[in-house]
Amino acid sequence: MQRHFYLCDDIGDLKLISSELENNGFSKPQIHLISKTQGTQHLDTFMPITDEIFKSLLLGNYNLYLSAFIAVLITIVSYFYGFILFSLVWFSLAVVVLFFTFFTNQAHNLFVNTNNTVDPEMIKSEIASGRYVLLVELSSRQEPQLKRVVTKHPELKMAGNHEVFLN
Repeated sequence: MQRHFYLCDDIGDLKLISSELENNGFSKPQIHLISKTQGTQHLDTFMPITDEIFKSLLLGNYNLYLSAFIAVLITIVSYFYGFILFSLVWFSLAVVVLFFTFFTNQAHNLFVNTNNTVDPEMIKSEIASGRYVLLVELSSRQEPQLKRVVTKHPELKMAGNHEVFLN
């Protein structure tokens, strides 16, 4: 999924562009007009998330300590109850988790990749100064239609885009 952010000074132009987008196959839920009256809280729901959340899940120190503790606990409990095969399976699983915790590249994560050119602070300051934001959510198949509509309107200024895709 992609999100494209555009800035414009005239809400009338944005309403015209929105209707043109709808005529070119976009649905109303894909098109968002954001103004100063709505506030930036509405905009925050569309901003790209940082991958710090995902990094902390796999690469955080707490996960490391918790994984090691659970691996040792399962091994000790299964040894005392005589479940040698059970211990071997769970210990092997714990080793795999610890491997990913230690050796995964911190610049990337396993869950989400983002291509991001959005500056949320710049967009918020533009909204505060009275400009309007047109946000269009689209799939890669809809890019030609969006470009066709946007090129007809030179008053639109590209404020950024971001794409989220699962690995």
